[in-house]
Amino acid sequence: MARQSRREELLRAALEEFKEKGYEGTSVADIVLRTGMSKAAFGYHLETKEQLMDELVEPLLNDIEAALDGFVRHPSWPEEGRRLLSAYLDVLVEHRDLLIWVDADKAVLHHPRLGKRLTDSNQRLREAIRGDNRSAAARLGASAVLGTLWRPLRNLPELSVESEKQTILEAAMAVVTTVRDS
Repeated sequence: MARQSRREELLRAALEEFKEKGYEGTSVADIVLRTGMSKAAFGYHLETKEQLMDELVEPLLNDIEAALDGFVRHPSWPEEGRRLLSAYLDVLVEHRDLLIWVDADKAVLHHPRLGKRLTDSNQRLREAIRGDNRSAAARLGASAVLGTLWRPLRNLPELSVESEKQTILEAAMAVVTTVRDS
């Protein structure tokens, strides 16, 4: 097995530190201490701590947007909608470690560019779920579907996501049925 690149080591260490202390509570010194590198080595690979955030979060956002782009704005339910939610859940599962941090850290959620992209993609998914129904119940229900997909991954660390993915998807689809019938 090939050894991780130093840059990958920094990214992995940053994610662990961010998960433990939050973005704001983590210093570059914390990250380099975890890797055993010097600050000079950090500077060789990355310019700033914000660049770490960008490089960590971008793949998640790109994959979410790609999953959403693969579907029409208002998919037919339940068949195409199930495939959409399944593709979205696959992205969340693939990026579970990152998701745990992103969902908990206000620094990411309030970041002008990254937070906006996450908000926009979640809005796109909520709109796909509720279709033309603009009622308060449909908006609330569409948000509940996102929570049904996100929360088990974050709040149940002992959960074997691969074995429970269908259960999560079925729960989300049950909420969708309620939303679309409201």
